[in-house]
Amino acid sequence: MRGTRQLELPENTNNMWFLIPISFFITATLLSVKFRESICDTIAVTGAIQILALYVLAFFRGMKLVYLGSILVICAFAGLLIADVIAKKTISGRQKIIRINHNRHILKRSLRAFIQPEVFAFIFILAMVTFLTKDQIATWWDDINFWSSDAKQLYYMNGFPGKYGNVSPEFGDYPPGTSIFKWIFLIFSPSKYIEGLQFAGYYALNGVFLMPLIKHVGSKFSAPATVLAFMLPGIINGIIFYGTPADITMGIVYGALLYAIWDRDGHRELFYYGRIALYTAVLLLTKSVGFEWAIFALIFYFMLNLGRRSKIASYKGIILSVLFAAAAYGSWLVFCFVNRRVAKATGLGIKMATGSYVVPANAGDKAWYFFLGLWTMPMHADHNVTLDIPIGVMIILIFAAIAVMIKTDIIHYKESRSILWFFIISGIVSYGIIFVAHISLFQAEDQYLDAFAMTNSIARYGAPFTMGGMYLLIGIALAYACSNRAIEEAGDPDNDNYWKNKRNIVYLGITLFVLANSDYVGIHKALIGYHDNLDEKAAYNEEMVDDGGQRFVEALYGHRVLWGHRVLNLRSGNIGHWVHDTYISKEVSPIPAVYDTLTEADDALSITDKIRKSHAEYFFAESAELLDKNAFSGFMENGEEFEFWKLYKINDTGEKITLTPVYLY
Repeated sequence: MRGTRQLELPENTNNMWFLIPISFFITATLLSVKFRESICDTIAVTGAIQILALYVLAFFRGMKLVYLGSILVICAFAGLLIADVIAKKTISGRQKIIRINHNRHILKRSLRAFIQPEVFAFIFILAMVTFLTKDQIATWWDDINFWSSDAKQLYYMNGFPGKYGNVSPEFGDYPPGTSIFKWIFLIFSPSKYIEGLQFAGYYALNGVFLMPLIKHVGSKFSAPATVLAFMLPGIINGIIFYGTPADITMGIVYGALLYAIWDRDGHRELFYYGRIALYTAVLLLTKSVGFEWAIFALIFYFMLNLGRRSKIASYKGIILSVLFAAAAYGSWLVFCFVNRRVAKATGLGIKMATGSYVVPANAGDKAWYFFLGLWTMPMHADHNVTLDIPIGVMIILIFAAIAVMIKTDIIHYKESRSILWFFIISGIVSYGIIFVAHISLFQAEDQYLDAFAMTNSIARYGAPFTMGGMYLLIGIALAYACSNRAIEEAGDPDNDNYWKNKRNIVYLGITLFVLANSDYVGIHKALIGYHDNLDEKAAYNEEMVDDGGQRFVEALYGHRVLWGHRVLNLRSGNIGHWVHDTYISKEVSPIPAVYDTLTEADDALSITDKIRKSHAEYFFAESAELLDKNAFSGFMENGEEFEFWKLYKINDTGEKITLTPVYLY
């Protein structure tokens, strides 16, 4: 069985990964103290800040400068503590302490903010998940095709590659949000690439943006509530236990954004709108269709304010939030345009939008399977001893929960119509778009003529609606449960009937919902069960790198100069080698590879055309049967003879292409 080669990393790689989590929690704690917010909120805010900071550094291939930033944060915190000590000893010094320390006792206040059961539960869960998933490998097709390969390139290159340098050309404009957070965990192993750390990074990213749900849970129950929060995403789609789909993360961030918009009272204007800006920017950088959900979130903001019959607190605040998020996503689009990163789906969508779309003959069949996918299969795909509800039932439960919450005044009557109509409109539009995508962008993909495959697809692409809706409603219910109004309504909890206490019903109802609908099979598979067939899956991945692909991998191994520089591989044999090509591309990442087929009919003219269309800087060719090797003689100089299975540098003057052998010194 072939072994996966590990690329050599720079000798000066330092193992300073521990600085990142330390500075992360210091930042979250200081924000909590500064704005007098729950650390559950500031953990998510800090996660967004960290993603955006690394996003900026990635443009300059300077992501490891995060170590310097972490050191500065730690030093700043130490400076605050020193200033606090000085303030206690000098009267005049008290007036020199910066605002965050205006009440002094910064250490005591920070410890009070940080030492919470939910924080320790959060850290413990992430530590256990990291340990348990470290041996995991990518097997889900979309991970092989893009998500895993992209994060691997970030790991080696310390940032984004240049023109034509991305490892998955067919997905060039896919935003890098999830890959960036995976990078944070991949560098826990700075000298050796460990693919399993991508899964830890993925689960951590989801967990970071789930934490705001816990802020309204009392300390007695906050630790188990944190565990339940981590189980929520598996209810709506089980792919998260087998791969790293950005759609589920997008749904979580979308839910956090909706909840942040609703959660207006008791927050400073800067924190309220700053949180909206940060979450929206991360949403847009999670996946391209995040734009759709960002629009829905903006609609929710205006509908909610209209329903509350309250003046918008700050037009400036929402305008600046939108501009900030638009600038973040706009910078990515500009970067993609300049570096020719255009996804296949984007190009196809543009063609359809310009009038070249024709409804496929199987549109009716797909409509039937779309119906079956909504109503006949578990939305998380796995089968548990507990409930495995279909997507349609989940949608009904969301609207039933809204109705009950309106009836019991958990959702205030001023907000009720706005929230109800928002869910109706966003639900119809989003699932309408998903169906249209299956008969347009995915019209050639016949695997969706199957109820199981269609269920997985609808659950995944509809995750922002189901996950986002579930997030918002649970957040509203928990906010009510800890409010003064709920406490007054509860009366004497020792003497009143337990079932008449709405606070108890809220806590019990949410707990039972999560426990009854979670994907325990998937959780076990993701953390422990994957070991059962790990060797088999690793062997399959290696076999998919066929013999020609293995020789290509060996030819590229050790050439660090190729990182981020496109290589054209002219493959021999049948043109249907694209599946193998995908596995080869993942193997050679961070080197971007593109493929074409070399046949006996090729001559110097057709080979020249293939080279130029590829936009590659380097060239590799497998030997093709019946092909005269002299077809390459015109590309060689100084009497050199062309050799198959060898790497060449492409030199294109515009008039002529020449090939220069590349040697590893």
